[in-house]
Amino acid sequence: MRSLKNINIKKSIQTKRLIFDENWYDKSDTYFQYFFYLTLIFFPILAIKSINPSKQNSGFEYAIFFIPMIVGLYSLYSKLSEKKLKEIKFTINKEEAIARILEYGKKDDYRISKIGHNLIYLNEWTGEVSHKVRERTIIIFFTESSILYTLIKEGMRMNSPVLINQHIVRIELKKLLK
Repeated sequence: MRSLKNINIKKSIQTKRLIFDENWYDKSDTYFQYFFYLTLIFFPILAIKSINPSKQNSGFEYAIFFIPMIVGLYSLYSKLSEKKLKEIKFTINKEEAIARILEYGKKDDYRISKIGHNLIYLNEWTGEVSHKVRERTIIIFFTESSILYTLIKEGMRMNSPVLINQHIVRIELKKLLK
């Protein structure tokens, strides 16, 4: 399970990257996932090179190998950019933005953890594969005229990247802060 200990709020806001103390397990998990996604990209490339284009069903063969390659590329991109903070600007004052985010969290049944004046966690339980503890956390930093946020998924064995939900949350937060 990932632990987000000692988040450096000021440095995270300045660099627009999530800065926290990672333990050895989190680092090894990240490198294992890089290796896995690179393998998912590399082996289909080798297989595509061995396809005989003169066969009649070669289009189907290309599709079979192309799909895992695309999934691997997107998963690798998501994992590489998981700590990058995305920015949403707003014109309302900061206290109103905080209030709206907290109301959004309550409405959508997030477990809200307000760490500091400029940081809020919105935790959502996801029982995706099993009923083990799995959470998706939206980490939101506040500046005077914008929020910086990222989504992190926590799991029992592997902290896989958030693939689709990050786009849905971005749209919802933009609507919320208009």
